[in-house]
Amino acid sequence: MKKVELLAPAGNYESFLAAISAGADAVYLGGGRFGARAYAENFTQEELCQAIRYAHLFDRKVYLTVNTVLKTDEIEEVPRFLLPLYLEGLDAVIIQDIGMLDLIRKEFPLLEIHISTQMAVTGRYGIRFLKSLGASRVVPARELSLPELKAMKEEGAEVESFIHGAMCYSYSGQCLFSSFLGGRSGNRGKCAGTCRLPYKICLADKGEERKSGKKRQSREEYPLSLKDMCTIELLPELMEAGIDSFKIEGRMKRPEYVAGVVSVYRRYRDMYMEHPVEPYHVEEEDLKLLKSLYIRTQIQEGYYYKRNGRDMVTLEHPGYRSMDDKLQKQIHEAYQVSIPRLEATGEICLKEGSPALFTLTAKGKSVTVSGEIPQQAKKRPLSAADVEKQLSKTGNTAFELKALTVTMEGDLFLPLQKLNELRREAFFRLEETVTEEIRAKRLASLPEKGSKKETAPSSALGKSSGGKAIHVAVTTKEQCLAVCGLEMDRLYVHGDLFLTPDAELIKRLTEYAKNHAVWVTLPEIVRQEDLPLLDLVLKNSSGFASGVLISNLETYGYLNAVSYSKGIALHNHMYVINRESMLFWESRADSISASPEGSFRDWSLLTSPKMEYMCYGRIPVMVTANCIRKTHVGCRKHGITLDDCLIDRYQKRLPVQINCHHCLNIIYNAVPLSLHGYLEQIDTLPGGSLRLEFTCETGEDAKRILREYLLRQHGKEFDFSFLREFTTGHYKKGAL
Repeated sequence: MKKVELLAPAGNYESFLAAISAGADAVYLGGGRFGARAYAENFTQEELCQAIRYAHLFDRKVYLTVNTVLKTDEIEEVPRFLLPLYLEGLDAVIIQDIGMLDLIRKEFPLLEIHISTQMAVTGRYGIRFLKSLGASRVVPARELSLPELKAMKEEGAEVESFIHGAMCYSYSGQCLFSSFLGGRSGNRGKCAGTCRLPYKICLADKGEERKSGKKRQSREEYPLSLKDMCTIELLPELMEAGIDSFKIEGRMKRPEYVAGVVSVYRRYRDMYMEHPVEPYHVEEEDLKLLKSLYIRTQIQEGYYYKRNGRDMVTLEHPGYRSMDDKLQKQIHEAYQVSIPRLEATGEICLKEGSPALFTLTAKGKSVTVSGEIPQQAKKRPLSAADVEKQLSKTGNTAFELKALTVTMEGDLFLPLQKLNELRREAFFRLEETVTEEIRAKRLASLPEKGSKKETAPSSALGKSSGGKAIHVAVTTKEQCLAVCGLEMDRLYVHGDLFLTPDAELIKRLTEYAKNHAVWVTLPEIVRQEDLPLLDLVLKNSSGFASGVLISNLETYGYLNAVSYSKGIALHNHMYVINRESMLFWESRADSISASPEGSFRDWSLLTSPKMEYMCYGRIPVMVTANCIRKTHVGCRKHGITLDDCLIDRYQKRLPVQINCHHCLNIIYNAVPLSLHGYLEQIDTLPGGSLRLEFTCETGEDAKRILREYLLRQHGKEFDFSFLREFTTGHYKKGAL
């Protein structure tokens, strides 16, 4: 049976040692920048290099998280940040930003690229596309089932899957909840945990907020807080599925958590590998241990065998239980004792008038270091026991001195401090020598520096003549019919309206498409069971559609696979916020939506004429596999509704779209984004279009808003004073 990698988290160097000590095959960790856990302690550059060297001494691997969405000035700093780590032998980087892929592949050709779960890869077409770009491993969305993961494995890239730890309610990377409600972006590593707060539920067909108790008062619950994952009892099925790496969540957690969890999973993985035909059973004591290690009040087994459900949610108790002090001490002592050491042998030669010479040997490599010149002893001479005692203090090094030969001539004196310096230098040199082969290969692999491709600087941007094109996205039939009489430049119609042929709508759009561009919006998330629905939408809209608006890599990969020949526009779910990602998509898409987490300055650096800027619409703050309605009253099993909502602690209502066609929820911000007050400034941006996106609006509201934009576009008097509640989002400062 193939050995499945056990991948552990580390938020600091002590956690790294705990992971190695407990038996992890690889460790993922972050530096001071660019990682999705900005509030973890994280590693200094020196500690990262030290961890890489240490891991390689024991044939373990180190993966670096660079898994955030980066701004243009940040992504330009990544090569300099990675260079010393690449030369040290860093095994892989884990990335979210598509702009990083080309950049890393060109700058660091021997560095493996792993795709973070933050990229929300949901199927075989997405993984096929990423593999063609040079990615060697994908961490799929956590919401996928075991059959879906098996299908992805058939594409030939490695698949890494979470087996233990905290769970996000949203598809990872498809969450702007913290960004727009908490002021800190999860896509930039600063999640405020907004989903762990209490909310009230308001279901439309109940007619009122959910009530409980005799007084029938509104009740706050924690409907977005998932229980922690624990799959120790599923290991045989996961191993048989062909998953390449088992990932444990927890870079924000204590070393004792890391050591305890890794040790249990390592033991059961090894046990099943050695005896796959014997009955597999997890001892109650080990289950109890896992439940005691900094975990939420209850556990569940993730999405491997279920789509969603009330039993996955911590409705009542979202917080963590503290770890028992006695247990914490036991685990700490256990991993401190078992931290691996590499056996080394040494020889030291001390002669009066000659430099001290200390030779160390390990793994077939030797180093010799010279030190201070010993002097004739005036009082107590240095003994062989003294020398052996000082040189055997290997401390925090990766070595254990198993044998030492001491050669001394005469009664000599050498300060103990000088022996300590000699020891430290020798072990450092030995570590470098044992691992020097990979550094030599990495150095030789660096490409010659040529001229960099230039893009227009923001200072070159000028005033637009006459305003930008207007693109409008509608969600409902009512909105579509209401705006169809107006002269917009492009109309996006949600594809779910064409799952069943609507003669009236198709007739109206076919007529409208004779003189206007009509495109179809495809689902926010596409999974294996959605592909037949995708085909149906494309077929039923083929008579009038000029292209599609897409939100995910699975859809893009699928369109490539079926040789789709019409236009492709990118929704802002694709998070284009830097120049590298803009350049990546410029040759692959007809329109590129700028990320709503970007500021005016960020947008000004996206110099493609294909840029599209969302100026009105409710921001989807979560796209989820779990369902608010199913959690509370059961599955409705058909249709789409936008009548339900969450009510936050400030009594703001967040609309929830229940989409049973694709079995997902979309939670929208409480108020729409509207940048109508900045349109003159937006006119100076590169790119040709503004997008208005209608979700909760009535047909008349959509028509009224669009009409004002069209009046402005044609230089006529316009008025947005009727918009009472709205947000300008991150336009002024950008997401933190």
